[in-house]
Amino acid sequence: MWLEQKLFADKATVRVGQLAADTEFATSSYASQFINSTFGYPTIVAVNQPSGGPAYPLATPGVRVKVDPDKNLSFLIGLYNGDPTGPGAGDPQARNSDGLSFRFSDSALIFGEAQYRYNQDKGVPGLAGSLKLGAWGHLGRFDDQRLDTIGRSLADPDSSGIAARRRGNSGIYGVIDQQIWRPASGEPDKGIGVFFRGSASPSDRNLVDLYFDGGIAFAGMIPNRPDDVLAFGGAYAKISGDARRFDRDAARFNGGGLVRDFEAVFEVNYQAQVIPGLQIDLDLQRIFHPGGNVANPNDPAGGPIRDATVLTLHTSIKY
Repeated sequence: MWLEQKLFADKATVRVGQLAADTEFATSSYASQFINSTFGYPTIVAVNQPSGGPAYPLATPGVRVKVDPDKNLSFLIGLYNGDPTGPGAGDPQARNSDGLSFRFSDSALIFGEAQYRYNQDKGVPGLAGSLKLGAWGHLGRFDDQRLDTIGRSLADPDSSGIAARRRGNSGIYGVIDQQIWRPASGEPDKGIGVFFRGSASPSDRNLVDLYFDGGIAFAGMIPNRPDDVLAFGGAYAKISGDARRFDRDAARFNGGGLVRDFEAVFEVNYQAQVIPGLQIDLDLQRIFHPGGNVANPNDPAGGPIRDATVLTLHTSIKY
């Protein structure tokens, strides 16, 4: 729940209330076609921010200011409570199961983003697209992924077992949405479009330090089926160098063990509008190295969790 006020002949808006950053920051219009959550709030942001950050299904108190100097350019800045559930063990959605933890006491999370759009009007001759550059910063403290308070590896049996605390956290990102073929009807959201997102964060205090995803969408390509969309997408999240060094330390001290490396997903999605108001999505995902190549708790030999295939059928009815 939030309140938005428009100002200066609708050139600026201020939104205040229970907000989620994933609805406005680091988004791609083409990536929204997919079901896997990483194509919404990217894995690197969700994993590195406390309790997954202010993203579906958990919002948090905040304020967002948006300025639109013209129809093609926008600047956004958002200030949020930095933890939608508060610290604790276990699933954040279990700690805030009703979504009513209106927290104000956590360290702040700040987002900033610049957006540039072009050829968005129907019928213009050029190909539609958008560019977004953004960054986020968290003012809290974060555990070091490898070292303890005295600079010794946390995997060392002589370690204090208490991770060094690092002040603040941050990330940068960029998003490109680009139409590469526009139908004769001239819609900016039809035809063929591609997207790419990339993001990076410091290695010493984050589980993931590099992320990118991308894909291609074919919209309205079948005659007499203008609302059908076929999309292919892939995403890659790299386990940070410091987290991997901790794993190698642990393997050395324990006589062996897995070293995390990356998690990746490939997804194919077909959205079909059967009749007006009835939409069916058929979705296939292949997930590589779930958890980043971590041990399977059900494997006595300590082998990694195997790659997974997910098939989803989703139906939406609007009336």
